[in-house]
Amino acid sequence: NNNNNNNNNNRISNIYHYPSLGFRRMTRRATAPFAGQQQHRYLSSTSSSSHHYPRLPLQILPSVQTALDEQRPVVALESTIVGLGLPWPENVQLCRSVATILRRRGVEPATLALRDGVVRIGLTTDELEDLGQAPRSRVTKCSTRDLPWLVAQGRSSSDGNHPQQQQDKPHWGVTTVASTMVLAHQAGISTFVTGGIGGVHRGGHDSLDISADLLELARTPVVVVSAGIKSILDIPKTLEVLETQGVPTAAYQTRDFPAFFSPTSGVTAPARVESADQVAAAFQAARQLQLPHGMLVAVPNPDAAEGPVVETAIHDALAAAHEQGIHGNAVTPFVLQRVADTTGGASLRSNLKLVERNAEVGAEIAVAIAQQRQQQQRESRKVYMSTTTTNDNDNDEIHQLKSRVVVMGGIVQDTVAKPQSKLLLGTSNPASSLESDGGVGRNIAEALGRLGSQPTLFSAVGNDVKGQAILQRLQSSECQVRFSPGSVPVIEHQNTASYIAVLDHEGDLHTACADMDILQHISIPSEEHLRDAEFLILDANPPLESLHQAAQRAHDLGVAVLLEPTSVPKAKDIALRPDILCAMTDGWDTSEEEVTAIDQDDELIRELCRKLLFKMNPAGAHLLVTRGKHGLFYASKTTNSDEEDPFHYQQYDVQEPVSVVLNATGAGDTLTGAFVHALLVGNSMEAAIQKGMQCAALSLKSRDRAVSPKLSLAG
Repeated sequence: NNNNNNNNNNRISNIYHYPSLGFRRMTRRATAPFAGQQQHRYLSSTSSSSHHYPRLPLQILPSVQTALDEQRPVVALESTIVGLGLPWPENVQLCRSVATILRRRGVEPATLALRDGVVRIGLTTDELEDLGQAPRSRVTKCSTRDLPWLVAQGRSSSDGNHPQQQQDKPHWGVTTVASTMVLAHQAGISTFVTGGIGGVHRGGHDSLDISADLLELARTPVVVVSAGIKSILDIPKTLEVLETQGVPTAAYQTRDFPAFFSPTSGVTAPARVESADQVAAAFQAARQLQLPHGMLVAVPNPDAAEGPVVETAIHDALAAAHEQGIHGNAVTPFVLQRVADTTGGASLRSNLKLVERNAEVGAEIAVAIAQQRQQQQRESRKVYMSTTTTNDNDNDEIHQLKSRVVVMGGIVQDTVAKPQSKLLLGTSNPASSLESDGGVGRNIAEALGRLGSQPTLFSAVGNDVKGQAILQRLQSSECQVRFSPGSVPVIEHQNTASYIAVLDHEGDLHTACADMDILQHISIPSEEHLRDAEFLILDANPPLESLHQAAQRAHDLGVAVLLEPTSVPKAKDIALRPDILCAMTDGWDTSEEEVTAIDQDDELIRELCRKLLFKMNPAGAHLLVTRGKHGLFYASKTTNSDEEDPFHYQQYDVQEPVSVVLNATGAGDTLTGAFVHALLVGNSMEAAIQKGMQCAALSLKSRDRAVSPKLSLAG
């Protein structure tokens, strides 16, 4: 490919990627997190320079992750009220009560905290109990400013740099309103229920003691449902600051702004909302306007404490805090505890009731937001993906969205279940399960998108939540996979493809079920889509006739065709049909015994590659054989060379072996995507192969995703 006198040498005519059985064996053992392990989501960033840093993982409780994946409503809950705000056992009892209120309304609760410096989105029952009973020495109040310190300290402890900090019991960072908003938004949670927000402290004009909650409301798009502003604060000045920051603030079904312990403050609310649907519509409108702020919804306390008594107790508590030199973030918990003691528990009972009422309203808002989003997505799909015919406007849009690489293949949701002990047949088994996005075509498109190649994907999904969620994630700013009219039809009365694997207790495959009928509806790229493309990548999931039509169309337009045949049986099916992929190969017939022997016999690899290359495109062809831990074998055929033997072979060994393989389900797909990306940016064949192997290694180390999110940093 170094012959500068022949431009065709810089372009791959046809590539046939054959997955040898060695790689297939490696994928049989499940490597996903099970029993008690959390799923990860990565903090996104708005900083123009922060893409140089690996993103911070969030450990998400599986039940919360499932709800997010299925686009069901989730409500975030702060942990300060558990670790510092209320005494035990009332703190834990309140959490259970709130969780029950939310779940009865179809909403998944997620208590946010940091455990030994690791961000947790959702806590287990045992963790809530431990946090609720933890002494102050094991609990740190964590606002937005404290997040970096606690995360860094947690890493230092886990690295063994500070062995004196390592304890049998975890150290907790409990989130405030501000930090809960930040982490909830990063996890994809739009609704947050709390007791009351912080604000401008009394005497704030002298002390400048203003809560970070107000700043976070101005820059983080989360709906905060509270009982208004804590009555120990200066409510009029707090509302002035919110107005200055442009934060939409409303009282729920009242015009008098609530004051935490009291349903009234004597201050008129900036706005009044009557229903959860009204709040959700306003929140969605703010997103469409691309406004950065959140929203504050103040709900009147249904069990008000006696106003004059509480007000007197607040004044006394503030005076005591001043006398004792208590300041900063220690003031609020001190004053609330002092008020509770002074009022004989009346304020505590009121506090519990207002949080429960806030949970009821917050659940309704979360449900309304989820429903309105789903409706918008349905409308969007009707416009952008359900179109199966094109017109002039469609062609204009296709031209605007043209990609240098087009991928045609399956979108599948994978579910893997592993029993906690030896598998018992004929009965239910306690198990852990993991759902993840899959499908060879989808995986390749994600790898290309994360590396920056912005592929256009052709596939098909059902009119269900699974399909919607997968498409939404592919279109995220990190993946950047493109769709154009008709490229991903939404098929009514069909399920998005799914694959369910049941493992034994050692992690080996016991049985599996696949619902793949919808893949018969995968759309075929038109000439308009392919005209500006350099590569068409196919997986073997579409019908054979569709593959033939796509490959022939691309070949006629001079587009390089690459096939990832998905599995050994599908590879044989395709190669045995000379009328199907004539743009690539006339077929290949070999016995199962020969296939099995590939890993053990280098000479047999050469013989089989030569046999296949001889039948592929006479103008030149390339073959990549993945060999698992043994690396990759590359074979090619050239016809414009003076050399007597047109066949060339090269073995590429793994440069940095992966000591512990965490997930092999998407490594081959990642290799394919990274290989093509490297060619698109001008790399040589050898450099592209090395790039593919390096990126595949990243996916081998990605515990819970087929394609490693770290590819976004490797482009």
